[in-house]
Amino acid sequence: MAQRVAVIGAGVVGLACASHLRMRGYDVTLIDPRPPGEYCSFGNAGCLSRASFVPLGLPGLWKKLPGWLLDPQGPLVIRARYMVALAPWLWRFQCSASPARVNAIADALHSLLTVTVDKWRPLAARAGVPELIVQRGYAFAYQSDAGFRDDALGRAIRLAHGVTIEVLTGGAIRDFDPVLSPRLTHLVVLPEQGHCPNPLRLSRALAASLRADGAQFARRSAKAFETVDGRIARIITDGDPVDTDAVVIAAGAHSNALSSQLGSDVPLETERGYHVMLGSPSLAPRVPIASGEDKYFATPMEDGLRIAGTVELAGLDAPPDFRRADALLAKATRLFPALQHGSVERWMGHRPSLPDSLPVIGRSPRVQNAFFAFGHGHVGLTGAAPTGEIIADLVAGRDPYMDIAPFAADRFGQRA
Repeated sequence: MAQRVAVIGAGVVGLACASHLRMRGYDVTLIDPRPPGEYCSFGNAGCLSRASFVPLGLPGLWKKLPGWLLDPQGPLVIRARYMVALAPWLWRFQCSASPARVNAIADALHSLLTVTVDKWRPLAARAGVPELIVQRGYAFAYQSDAGFRDDALGRAIRLAHGVTIEVLTGGAIRDFDPVLSPRLTHLVVLPEQGHCPNPLRLSRALAASLRADGAQFARRSAKAFETVDGRIARIITDGDPVDTDAVVIAAGAHSNALSSQLGSDVPLETERGYHVMLGSPSLAPRVPIASGEDKYFATPMEDGLRIAGTVELAGLDAPPDFRRADALLAKATRLFPALQHGSVERWMGHRPSLPDSLPVIGRSPRVQNAFFAFGHGHVGLTGAAPTGEIIADLVAGRDPYMDIAPFAADRFGQRA
């Protein structure tokens, strides 16, 4: 009988892990109370960004925080009631922003993310949707010289890691894409990057392929574990239990509630992101466009134009503030002054984020048949396919294709 592996979480990371495990012959059961791909994976900006290895915490970022926090429509909001609970995470975030740590984090993330398009193509083809992996590049648009200068460190880190960057100014910007505002001062084009024009369709295709190949889906919430001789033998859910020989925790922002039961209590936070989906847009950029100043993406999707981004720190339980989504729409007209549209759909989701911008990937340090694949923050879609291959290697007892020591769960030590 094939070894049984339970994957907790049917978002894009869990689906990628399950796909690689099933390809290697494991009996796979995915456990999630929601349909596949319909939580955080549903609403991302769709980028397959090989260049997103620059950590969020950079030297000098703290100087920008007061201005961001005082702007209710700015790229970052921290709800006042959540500030005390968030303080330890913020301290770790700041400690990760030293030049030495930034370089080490960028090195680790680069190794994980630079192969994303190559790792995604066979998975998408196996699921019957190769057209959803697109590699046409994306670009950062700047409305001022100051905004362009502010991102110099990020560009330098990318260039040092071999990322191709083209800087356009003046009329060359409109030559690249005439839908962009003539008031832009700089357009930084990264031609090697990719995107997915329908992340939900990709997740559903992976799920359908898994079902056709014999994988099981349990629409339940994982609650706890039963162990025998120090190994997980059963997962307790809000329904029938699931017996298993190995467990992969890929439950996004909810993962620490499970990993902490296995002795790995990590500082996992939810960065709440918003999007607006515009139906029947009057224009579409030729590639995804990111606002350099306002930190959001405008991505052409199969069913419209998605404006996605911002960070709101308020925990898992606070209700959405859809004024954040409306602000994205208002700002998008600065990049696309001729934009008109039909329907508007608003969405909020929970990015699972660690303070050093690195996910947790690897074997549990205390339970040998438990594996972790969570905390990818802004690069869940980008990191999913590489993570899935790594997890399948670990379950099989093989060395992964890259060094995963920087992603260890115990890198933070034990929290009080």
